[in-house]
Amino acid sequence: MFKKFFLTVFFCTITAYGFCSEYIHLYQVDPLIKVLKERSYFKDDIDTIRVAKGEIASVQVVVKGNAEIQNMRIALSSILSSSSAQLMGATAGWVGYVPVGRSYNPPSKDIIRSSSGYFPDPILTDSAFSIAEEEVQPLWISVPTDAKTVPGLYKGTIRITGDIDGKRRIWNKDFYIRVYPITLGKSPLFVTNWSAHFNPVILGYLNKNEPVKPYSSLYWKLIKMHAEIMASHRQNVYRMFPVWNTLYTYNNGIYTFDFSRFDKEVEIFDEAGSLEKIEGGHLAWRSEAWNSPFYVEVPLPDNEESRDLKASPNPIKCENGIRFTLLPVDDVRAKNFIAQFLPALREHLANKNWLNKYIQHIADEPISDNAPSYKTISNYIHRFLPGVKILDAVLTSKELAGSIDVWVPVLNVLHKDYEFYQDLKKEGKEIWFYTCVGPRGNYANRFIELPLIQTRFLHWINYKYGITGYLHWGLNYWIENQLSVDASRDRGRLPAGDNCIIYPGYHKLYSSIRFETMRDGIDDYQLLKMVEKKNPEKSKEFVDSLILNFDDYDNSVTYFRKIRKQILEFLSE
Repeated sequence: MFKKFFLTVFFCTITAYGFCSEYIHLYQVDPLIKVLKERSYFKDDIDTIRVAKGEIASVQVVVKGNAEIQNMRIALSSILSSSSAQLMGATAGWVGYVPVGRSYNPPSKDIIRSSSGYFPDPILTDSAFSIAEEEVQPLWISVPTDAKTVPGLYKGTIRITGDIDGKRRIWNKDFYIRVYPITLGKSPLFVTNWSAHFNPVILGYLNKNEPVKPYSSLYWKLIKMHAEIMASHRQNVYRMFPVWNTLYTYNNGIYTFDFSRFDKEVEIFDEAGSLEKIEGGHLAWRSEAWNSPFYVEVPLPDNEESRDLKASPNPIKCENGIRFTLLPVDDVRAKNFIAQFLPALREHLANKNWLNKYIQHIADEPISDNAPSYKTISNYIHRFLPGVKILDAVLTSKELAGSIDVWVPVLNVLHKDYEFYQDLKKEGKEIWFYTCVGPRGNYANRFIELPLIQTRFLHWINYKYGITGYLHWGLNYWIENQLSVDASRDRGRLPAGDNCIIYPGYHKLYSSIRFETMRDGIDDYQLLKMVEKKNPEKSKEFVDSLILNFDDYDNSVTYFRKIRKQILEFLSE
């Protein structure tokens, strides 16, 4: 009796406190939990991570030092099942912290407050970390699976080494992953994160702040890195600018077009993974203030006349004697360019077998004040790019009727005008949604100060309301020293994390816990579609248990894990 009691108490102690030694505590913490620097109490959550074949299993372990530990590094053992099947390709990194100097308003009722002002986000896979006594430091393990993975329970071990008083120490902690006999296929959800991979200044943050020459070998190398990390996180729609990436000649009003640079960019993204849609970059921009008309971007000879015109936002200001300018759509020079460029582009896309993948932006976030100019440009696009769908992120609804084929309202506009968008769906229009600087308040978003589960819930919202795509503007709109500067960019005008969800290193990119979570939400969408195919009432039951409304959710991580386990078990029957 005494032995049995002693063993039970000892097991419970290990469960509550994780791996414990004289120098260190190790705790497994659900990867949907953001571990703040000031947190002091943990319970070891040794629950098995559960995934379908084709998903990536995420494991979070927190190190708490009982002493100062220097030069901590991570290694992984083989991840094996009882039948000796192995999960290959696992990676591990320390979770870095970024400062948030100003919270956004109006805040969510679920906003996370940090007394230190630091929040976990980047995953640094190539760094050694040190911690002071009583300090905590999370680490992140990513374990990929694929269609050939053998279902079953797998065990892995994370090994941490560190120096204490000049002596090297080693600590181990086990973790478990269950792979279910369900296979994810090609994601049915359209997802785009806008990337500034074409911008020499942005690319310079990957090059010790030295601008990268456009179209150089380094330029293409860094673009390939972007394509690979985007594809690995389920992105299948990519914004590219044919107007910017075309080399022009101009003689007495006649243009010639060299599309080879545009082709190379498309091919890089296609080779990196699933390229479902080529998202043609914007053709027009606001002429002045937010409510001003849209002007078309036009390449013209670099002369005194063109220098007097409003310059376009093209990061390549002048090349081959051509300057990019902005002109009203009814200007004869704008009409001349549109009438030549768009048919040539359409013919080229058809020759490359890309026409059925191509969709076209006109201008970003039109409002009622500039809807008339938007609709005029839309008429030109439909005339000169027949069969190509127009999509845009919109801040208004009814004023743009008839001018858009793929509507992308911001989430709160979708909520407010949901009936209007349901009617558009009946007419055969596609509906996506986007998040950006907003919506704020209680809406789900990718802000650093929001719970991770709400980043994941974005794609449960996609499923619940029959919305087939998602767009976000800020994959990598970095500022200098993005890993250490205030994440609430532009003096707090942007909520922390809105401008980027990956981070720059020297010739490398770092993912973030938000990017990993977003990918998992995209996989959740596919699982819900699989449930729907088997039993539509069951998929509705699952999603309704967590997504109560556009801006109302059950944020319990424990309950979420219960529902997701039920989904995997239901699909395994």
